[in-house]
This record gives sequence, structure tokens and C-alpha cells, in this order.
Amino acid sequence: MYIGAAAGLAPAAALRALGGGGAVFVPVGLDGELRGLVAETADPGGDRLLEIDPADGEGLDDLAGRAATGEVVVALAGPHGPRLARELRRRTAGSAPAADPSGVAAVSATPALVTVPLGAAFDDALLGQELVSLKLIVDVLRVECPWDREQTPRDIIGYTLEEAYELADAVAADDLTAEHGELGDLLLQVVLLALMLSERGAGDLASVAAEIETKLIRRHPHIFADGTASTPGEVKSRWERIKVEQEGREGIFHDVPASFPAILQARKLQQRASSVGFDWDSAAAAFPKIAEEHAELGELFAEAATAGTPPPGAHAPDAPLAGDPDRHDPRVAHEVGDLLFATVNVARLLHVDPELALREASRRFERRVTAAAGLAAAEGNDWSALDLPLQEEYYQRAKAGETAASSGQE
Repeated sequence: MYIGAAAGLAPAAALRALGGGGAVFVPVGLDGELRGLVAETADPGGDRLLEIDPADGEGLDDLAGRAATGEVVVALAGPHGPRLARELRRRTAGSAPAADPSGVAAVSATPALVTVPLGAAFDDALLGQELVSLKLIVDVLRVECPWDREQTPRDIIGYTLEEAYELADAVAADDLTAEHGELGDLLLQVVLLALMLSERGAGDLASVAAEIETKLIRRHPHIFADGTASTPGEVKSRWERIKVEQEGREGIFHDVPASFPAILQARKLQQRASSVGFDWDSAAAAFPKIAEEHAELGELFAEAATAGTPPPGAHAPDAPLAGDPDRHDPRVAHEVGDLLFATVNVARLLHVDPELALREASRRFERRVTAAAGLAAAEGNDWSALDLPLQEEYYQRAKAGETAASSGQE
């Protein structure tokens, strides 16, 4: 059963469950007031309280076997309680839990495993303990670590952005292990920034959570009130109206940060325009816009080709190469921007995140060029010294090999 991160957080139901016969196990290292509370409640005679190390696989297997007979009680108290709970659950995983008639516990049929409090409330209690433990660790670091003491929100926000991008990479790669780790890194940034907020009297982690809870409820009246919305589009449209009508946001393009990366900013602006009806009906309707912008950029290339180029050595180092428009011509950046904007728009309407799609394309390119260089080296060639047609040949071989491997042909 869950006892709590501190003696003052011990639920009465959990303390009552400590009574009775059999051994009572606690995580190793439990001490202080919390251990005293468990001992006083469960072990007045001094012979029932035993310790178990969450890292002791053999001991946990033995404990899980004993738990199947209903002979033991495990007090999941202190900082190691949640880990011990996860290890025991992994070892005692059986059929789906069924409700105890008393309403006090959730019981899985094979083997018997009782949790106090009941079912989902037990998981919530452990989650709360983990978050409290994380906050306490950050509190200690903020006071005792020389590096952490010196940090400011301006210092930390850079790390926060790094962690967000690393999480984006993990999600794009569908690397669940990396995603798990990056979520923890990002959560740390949130907890630390909330602590810094509290130091300035502007809130704390609890108020941050409470505010987003309130916002979610307010923006989902179709779930928490009498509103209606049966499609994702209706939900998004209602969401935008609530922002303007209830949260006092002004203008069509309210709250689009200028610091957003360009692709994200473009998508966000397009979403804001869409919320007031200024949007294509479909991706198919928007797709020709890419060709239109491509053609307008093509006109600059045609213009450059018609104008000709100066003889070799007669132009400055940054002058355009043969057939290329002059990069100093403001129309070049203008048309390239329009082409990118149109592409982002089509990606948005296809429900493809353009940032993640471009990252994946970059990874493919990096992987294939690296493989092409490897193929060349295996044949005694320096890929970087080859002319472009030979480099392209190796690149296409690397691409074909990757395609064959992914389809199970290799």
C-alpha cells in the first residue's frame, strides 16, 4: 500500500491495512519520522518489519512469490516506494484487477495483489509521490549546488529549448526509450523554472498545474460543460473563439511569438488565419500554390540565364554562379520564402508536422550520404574527391540499399 512521501501524507486507509498478521516489508533505507510511523502502526512488537531493496531482483522474486499467498504486506513508503511498486507489479502481473467487495482494494486474480488505496487512486498516489520527490530534489539542488544556485530563468530557458528539440528528435525517430528519458529532462526544466517563479512570488509548481487545469476545462466545454463539438475541426474552432472571447486575446494573430522557429511560426500564423475562415478547403486545393510559387522563383532563374554571366575571374567571389539569380536581389529571398510558406501550408493541411518531416528528411540525407561515402571507401575511392555524377551514383546505391533493407529484401 501507498504510505506517502512523508509521515504527514500517510493515508488512514493505508495505515489501517498495516494491521494483522504476516511480515511487513518497507523499502531499504526508510528512516526518520516515516519509518517510526510505519513501525508504530505495523510492528508494535518489533518483529514484523523487514526491509527490501528495490534493486534486489532475487529478493523481489521471493517477495512476489510470498505475496501470491497473501502472507505479506509491503509499505510503499519513502523515496524508493514508487520504484518498489513498479518492480513488484512487473513480477506479479496477472489477470486484470477485479474490485474487492469491500471497495478498499483492487485484486488481481493470479497472483493475488492488493493495493491500498483502490485501483487508479493507488497509481495517482504513487505519481504524486514521484512528483513531490522530484520537487524536493530540485529544492535541495537550488540551495546546496553552486551551479544551480547561480542559474536564472534566462539561463535555464536555453536548456529547456534544447530538451524540447531532443524530445522532438526522439518522437520523430519513434525511439520510446529516448522519448522516456527526454520527457524526464523536459520535466526537470519545468520544475526548476516553477521553483524560480516561486522565489519571485509569482506562483509555484502547484499554481502552474492549477492554472493549466482551469484552462483545459474552460477550453473543452464539450467535455466539461454543455458545449458540443463532434469533430477535431469544431474543437479547434471553439478553442480559438474561447481564446478571443474569454481570455481577452486581441487580433487574428494573437500570441504568436516572434521567437518561434520560422517553420513553426508560419504554421501557427496559418492556423490563426484558418480560425477566422481564411484557409484552403483542402490540401489538394492548396497544393497548386506550391507550383505557382515555384514558377515565380523559376522566372528569376530564367531571367538570370537570359542575362548571361560574366567571364571567369571577372566577377566578385559572392557574385552569382552561372544561371543563378543574384542573391542580393530582394526578389530571390521573397520568392524562396513564398515557396517555403506554401509548402508548410500544404503540410499543415495534410496534418503533417513540417518541422518533424523536415528533420526526418535531413536525417535520411545524412544517413544516405554517410552510406554512400562508405560504399566508395569500400571500393578504394575517396567519395569527397569524386565528381558529382559518381557521387550521385554512390548516393543512389545507398538509397536503394536502404529501401531494400526496410522492405526486408536484405
